[in-house]
Amino acid sequence: MKMYTDVFNSDELLSDSFPIKEDGVCYVVEGKHVTRSAIGTADFGGVDQEEDTDEAESDTVTVLNVVDAHGLVETTYDKKSYLKHIKAYLKRVAASLPADQRASWDQQAQEWVKTVLADFDSYRFFTGASTDPEAMTVLMKTGEDGKTPFFYYFQQGLRAEVH
Repeated sequence: MKMYTDVFNSDELLSDSFPIKEDGVCYVVEGKHVTRSAIGTADFGGVDQEEDTDEAESDTVTVLNVVDAHGLVETTYDKKSYLKHIKAYLKRVAASLPADQRASWDQQAQEWVKTVLADFDSYRFFTGASTDPEAMTVLMKTGEDGKTPFFYYFQQGLRAEVH
């Protein structure tokens, strides 16, 4: 299995267990809402298990599969704070690229950011488990069907490792 980690802090952000498509400077991953057993449910003796018929329903939660699988943490930005973050992040990524790739990558990344800013309220934001504010922010936008989540990762901000 191939794991993709953040180049700046090694947070696990993605794996090839999800179909990954390339879209310009980004990888795009289609996620889905899944229901799974709730973690950490315990009986502390307050309710007799046989008497509680609603407990089976409360033992499940609906999660985004990509977020759940990689321990992503949702965060919030307003447009101004996101712009400040993404400018600094793109500058760090560009500095890590070979000189002959920087101009092209920087132009493509800026064009992609413009499309995000034009539809800013449609996105949700996630960080890796460390919640490092200087690392990659993964963006999620719901597809045209109103249900399917799509996750966006800057390709140059990821390091692939085979496990």
